[in-house]
Amino acid sequence: MQKPRRSTSLLAGALMLAASAIAAAPADAEAKASKIDWHSCSAPAAGAVECATIKVPLDWSNPHGKTIDIALARRKATKPGARIGSILLDPGGPGVPGIDEVKRKPNLFTPAVSERFDVIGFDPRGVGSSTSVKCDTKLLEQATTAKTLATRSAADYAAFAGANAKLSQNCRKLTGALYDHLDNRQVARDIEAIRVALGEKRITQVGYSYGTLTGQQYAEMFPEHVRAMVTDGNMDHSVQSIWDFLDAQTAAMENNFVQWADWCDKTSDCALYGRDARKIYGELRERAKNGNLVDPATGEKVDFVRLTGTAQRVNAPEFWKDLAETLETLYDGTSPTPGETPTTMPPRTPPKVQNYARQAMYCQDWSFRLKNYAELKSGLSRLTKRYPNVNWNPNATEAALDCVGYRGKATNPQAPLMVKGAPPLVMVGNVNDFATVYPWSKNAAKQSGATLVTYKGFGHTIYPSTVAYGPSKCINDVIDAYLIHLKVPGAGVKCPAIEVPGQGNQPAPPQ
Repeated sequence: MQKPRRSTSLLAGALMLAASAIAAAPADAEAKASKIDWHSCSAPAAGAVECATIKVPLDWSNPHGKTIDIALARRKATKPGARIGSILLDPGGPGVPGIDEVKRKPNLFTPAVSERFDVIGFDPRGVGSSTSVKCDTKLLEQATTAKTLATRSAADYAAFAGANAKLSQNCRKLTGALYDHLDNRQVARDIEAIRVALGEKRITQVGYSYGTLTGQQYAEMFPEHVRAMVTDGNMDHSVQSIWDFLDAQTAAMENNFVQWADWCDKTSDCALYGRDARKIYGELRERAKNGNLVDPATGEKVDFVRLTGTAQRVNAPEFWKDLAETLETLYDGTSPTPGETPTTMPPRTPPKVQNYARQAMYCQDWSFRLKNYAELKSGLSRLTKRYPNVNWNPNATEAALDCVGYRGKATNPQAPLMVKGAPPLVMVGNVNDFATVYPWSKNAAKQSGATLVTYKGFGHTIYPSTVAYGPSKCINDVIDAYLIHLKVPGAGVKCPAIEVPGQGNQPAPPQ
């Protein structure tokens, strides 16, 4: 994600939109108390986990109309006598289920937090075990494939726009009215209903990635019901332009690429040591764009989208050596050293209909709309000039394409945060985060008045640990003290990186 550049008129317009959206919420849309019927989860879970559902309005502007189900999962505090309350996980995505995280991970939070809180997960409306968005699998596969080709030509872009429009129309037909009521402000109201059902006067929340937007807007809408809130890897909902969005994420990947190349050029056990890693990748990039790059292991052509997908490994130091070895084999045209034969799974017949909420959720939260292929091509050309190594970040470009051909309105368009009356909030940002980039966390913290805790390493989110490394004792100690004791960290807290580039999953020595 990237550094927002807004004109005064855009900012003023966004403020008016946000104010009108808040004012439009009817007074009778308050969540009603209801008892939660906790029971054993039907699917296997690690340890003792309970599940439940609650009813919420399909459309919060019509609180007495049709209802939908929101699915919940709970792990009770491991020390009931020391229990503080409930801590709610705001999942990412958009479109990622939350109850599976609670069911699969007994250590979702640190032991200190798990002792004092009931850990609650939920599947957002439209997702997973909640009343869900349904889409035809074949149309979803067609749109997904077409998206990978959309940047190549005007004809490919048009084909994707048509496939994405068919997908959107189909999802609305199969899902019904819920399809047009999936924006983040609806989800924030669902969280308020969860709080009421739990019987919590004030609730503690931890949000990750896209879930940070849920937390941010909940604090904006229900500040008096926040006990504590941590948002890790923050979205910046004030980014007004799709090109600011693309620029920020591409800048982050370029920065990580440069760090990888510098490490490779001075590290003797990097496969490209002494060969100029930037030059090698640059030549591979141009060969891929021209259709002349071939994977020596398979004989298949490697296009730019596939190559940049491989280059995403610059974002994770544990994969830096692997990336260099992969690029070496592509450049030299030699097959990699044979390893173990990968286990092949028998082919699985996918269901005819499946859950896919991402498109509708994302396109209702952002008013980004590409006009045509010419606009896309012009923007990508600008990015290529600004970021000469990676050219553009495919993770960002995929998001930019999500709403091409989408049939629906942006009901929660971007606007600066206006949080008033909430207790102190805490945000966490990774300096080298390639997805929810550090400038977004800085901007969201500034808008909301939250205290920003900075992790000086890599990865996408950090509390309470990362996939490959961790935990960061510095981060965990600061966040645990806030969640448990409401001890707000001082301004400017910075925690050192724990990664050791090129050394797999080995963490740095304890700080």
